[in-house]
Amino acid sequence: MYATTTSKKLFCLLTTAFLIGCGGKVDRAAAQKLSDAFIADWIAHSPDAAFDSMEPAFQKMVSRAEFKAQMEKLSQYCGWPKDSELKDIFTGRKIYTDGHTSPTLKFLYAANTDQFAKGQCYFAVEIVPGDQGGVRVTSFGPMRVTSGNPYP
Repeated sequence: MYATTTSKKLFCLLTTAFLIGCGGKVDRAAAQKLSDAFIADWIAHSPDAAFDSMEPAFQKMVSRAEFKAQMEKLSQYCGWPKDSELKDIFTGRKIYTDGHTSPTLKFLYAANTDQFAKGQCYFAVEIVPGDQGGVRVTSFGPMRVTSGNPYP
């Protein structure tokens, strides 16, 4: 009985360590610098510069022209951001289609847009470690608040 309980605890501990800590981490300062630059490119209507920040796996799946069209489409949901204010940073892990994982930092910005006042829409930029060091954007998108303001 003792061996079974100990084995279960050890298994849970190792599984948790693998899911949370394995595979390195994202350089927080570099990630925030890239995230701030990406949101600045979005504000400036510069999809080409934003596309250059994306990780290679993303760039292989989406062409530059498709990216520009998708950024336009995403911006219709909340409007184009006019400014940005960093509100929160979340840590996580991304699971890729081939099964490998990567640590992430997700930066959440409040913004006035050409459709909504600040506090009604937020913009997320998710960062992963890049090839050969550095960091890259892996995903981004707007989120509209449906009730209340989570960051007054």
